Amino acid sequence: MKAAVYLRQSLDRDGQGLAVERQRQDCTALCKARGWDSIEYVDNSISASTGKVRPAYARMLEDISAGRIQGVVAWDLDRLHRRPIELEHFIDLADKHSLALATVTGDVDLSTDNGRLYARIKGSVARAEVERKSARQRRAGLQRAEAGKPWGPHRPFGFEDDKTTHRPEESDVIRGMYADLLAGVSQHEIARNLNARGIQTTRGGEWVQSTVRELLRNPRNAGLRRYKGEIIGKGDWEPIVSEETWRVAAQRMTGGSNGGGPRKHLLAGIAKCGVCGANMVTAYLPGKVRTYACTSGKHVARNAETIEQQVTETILAVLESSPLPSLTADKKAPKYSELSKQADTLRRRLDSLAVEFADGDLTASQLRAATDRMQERIADIEQAMTKRSTSAALAPLAGAQDMRKAWEGLSVARRRSIIDALAVVTVHPVKNRRNPEPGSVEVAPRQD
Repeated sequence: MKAAVYLRQSLDRDGQGLAVERQRQDCTALCKARGWDSIEYVDNSISASTGKVRPAYARMLEDISAGRIQGVVAWDLDRLHRRPIELEHFIDLADKHSLALATVTGDVDLSTDNGRLYARIKGSVARAEVERKSARQRRAGLQRAEAGKPWGPHRPFGFEDDKTTHRPEESDVIRGMYADLLAGVSQHEIARNLNARGIQTTRGGEWVQSTVRELLRNPRNAGLRRYKGEIIGKGDWEPIVSEETWRVAAQRMTGGSNGGGPRKHLLAGIAKCGVCGANMVTAYLPGKVRTYACTSGKHVARNAETIEQQVTETILAVLESSPLPSLTADKKAPKYSELSKQADTLRRRLDSLAVEFADGDLTASQLRAATDRMQERIADIEQAMTKRSTSAALAPLAGAQDMRKAWEGLSVARRRSIIDALAVVTVHPVKNRRNPEPGSVEVAPRQD
């Protein structure tokens, strides 16, 4: 008779498979004692309690169904099953194919009601053990998090193996990534720059947009401890960047910005159509003449190089003026993190208003009035948040002796970020493209 020897270990920390080897020795000895020919099915470092597919176990069931296997040998029933639903399926299969089941800890005859009862009791006990273990692990995890202790199976980028000590060369890279993001550089471009510099992830791989996003959104960089997606306090390590820097970056990424590929042209998506107010995009006329055109394709289409030159000269004139207000931060103004918390509180209050209205505690007019006031307040806070983060875009120019030379040394992404932070660019239609009217390209200071 051919018997499947099923071997499984839930977690093999060192990858040596010692637990599986111990099971193999005992199960092979049992097969020899019974005169059974054994065929091994091994699921090493795979849990039976999560419901995930166990490849070897699935293959064994297929062989049983096909009649290639007449018996199953395991060290104990809990090596086969940890979930009652899997046990019931196995019982049905064993009954259908008259399957013999032997374990090192004692045989179980699934053809009898007592044997099936014993198997089900063992299965229930195994399931209860899994649930108790899971509860202990969750409580221990929460305790570690509340104490600010780091956690994770892999070394985080920017830290040493102890997950608390900064690795200087990597922490400097992280600070540069935040600076780039806040200056308008896309996540894709950040990833490309890292790969071009030969910087690898902690697993030795290349950077992509998703890994950049995952790293920069992690509150660990700001010295904060997260548990199940919620920040529950300070971590037991020094922050790499300030909490405000992290929150500004997280807010931008949450809003969906900076994720796409880098813009190649200075004003694409920034300049507005002077007729309908839509964003203008890059388009090409016959002869490969690059233009900025209204997305409707009807209102405005102007020579891109001419417009870029006008906007650049206007912005440089602002940057060369002294003092530069945007670079002078108001130390008395609320921090970005404080403003963010205020906005979140108001949004939660808005949600509760709907409940109060449904319960009859507010009239329709009271609901509208309260909603309008809160939405105005949220708009004011969001405007203040934008003002607080504008200086990040201008930071590369701080202290520059030659503003024009510093501007020329910036990437297109950084120039775009500065223009967008300082001004609203509106392109109006003209009657004569060769000799456009003065003021047809409007560069208006962005209002605080």
